[in-house]
Amino acid sequence: DATLIMKSLDGPLAPPHWHGALDLPAYRLGRGPALLNFNYQSNHTIAPIRNVFGLIKGSEEPDRYVLLGNHRDAWTFGAGDPNGGTATLLELAERLGKLLKEGWNPKRSILLCNWDAEEYALIGSTEWVEENYDLLFSSAVAYLNVDEAVKGPGFAAKATPQLDDLIQEIAKEVEDTDNPGKTIYESLVSNSSVNIERLGGGGSDYAAFIQHSGIPSTDFTFGKGFPVYHSLYDNYMWMAEFGDPLFHRHVSMGTMWGLAVLKLADATLLPFNYSTYADNLHTYVNVLETQLNAVEAPARVTTVPLHKSIAKLRKSAIHITKSAKEAKVNLKLRRCLNDRLVMAERAFTDSQGLPRNPWYKHM
Repeated sequence: DATLIMKSLDGPLAPPHWHGALDLPAYRLGRGPALLNFNYQSNHTIAPIRNVFGLIKGSEEPDRYVLLGNHRDAWTFGAGDPNGGTATLLELAERLGKLLKEGWNPKRSILLCNWDAEEYALIGSTEWVEENYDLLFSSAVAYLNVDEAVKGPGFAAKATPQLDDLIQEIAKEVEDTDNPGKTIYESLVSNSSVNIERLGGGGSDYAAFIQHSGIPSTDFTFGKGFPVYHSLYDNYMWMAEFGDPLFHRHVSMGTMWGLAVLKLADATLLPFNYSTYADNLHTYVNVLETQLNAVEAPARVTTVPLHKSIAKLRKSAIHITKSAKEAKVNLKLRRCLNDRLVMAERAFTDSQGLPRNPWYKHM
């Protein structure tokens, strides 16, 4: 069908990087000369969606929650998006259950989340976050997302900046099974890809947590490109042949994800580094200044207040680091410092929301 349509196009030639594998005399941009009658048939059935949760209550701070989540709905077969992540989540649930039977209990509560209807505009996670907004705003420590667990070699992470150090430390503890004898961190350094990206405005279930609620968040994956994304070829055969032939990357993903959960749930003082956050903000302001200079912004536009605020954030981050030793033996101080570390991310949200898009509250 596509070949017939493409052969009917006239107009200028398409650029080379637009060319595909169809047997055509030439790739053209259109228009005409043929007319295409197109009928779209859709299923408008309204059906319930179901999120599934598993809760492990904390022993010291049961009212503080470390959340990890993955969605289970897929456009087609969904081996990479999202079933690899779902399988990893189930494996983590089993391992955490074994730890509980052996007598372990986390200091903070752990909530495992399996979302429905992610492919329908993130409805499953978004509706749940909105319904539980007050509880999450006051009590959520972090949200750790895995969507496309494995789509090829090479670990990659996105996160809010205060979690960068935690991710790098975990990566130093996990072997890179694609490079025996090396840790994931060492492989990232050798490939000059140790930088952790920032989370976007959407794309997966972390969106409602960070953009709407200001909850520190991460998103882990293996692989850069995903050539079979949302297609019929995203199936078990593709995964077993190309994505992860030995399924060892899925094991590494489970280890990375599990260690992140355990460290956040069991740390005496939460491993949040806001000095890293200040460094990132400083970089953003420098970029902003360059852009302002390029457009010859009016003299009344100044970034001095931004630099002062960043300096205050850096000073507070250093102060908390110095207070960590005392906090380890003082329960009240520890609770206070941990809450400050958690709520600092909320301070980057505006209760009124962003202009023209008030659902997005994170600045």
